[in-house]
Amino acid sequence: MPYYARMARKNRKLDLVTLNREARLLLGAVIFGAVALPLLIWVTGRGLLGPYANGGMFAILGDFFTLLFSGSLAAWILLFAPYTLLSALRFANWALRRL
Repeated sequence: MPYYARMARKNRKLDLVTLNREARLLLGAVIFGAVALPLLIWVTGRGLLGPYANGGMFAILGDFFTLLFSGSLAAWILLFAPYTLLSALRFANWALRRL
């Protein structure tokens, strides 16, 4: 058997380990996007613009979830931005290793 025949028989199906890793990565990134990013926006806005008009730290979380459940595109983008950025970085790393 030629040496390249073993490479051709490589199993390329998505296995449960990969699926489990991706699900945990997605869950962690969504939790970060749902809790930490609105709070970072609040801290940055408070430092640059002054106090939040609708209240304090928990008011911005309430407003974020209200916008999220009402279907605001900006809220959904903020929710999935960490996973998108992480996926783009992982893809760039993969592409650079292939060079």
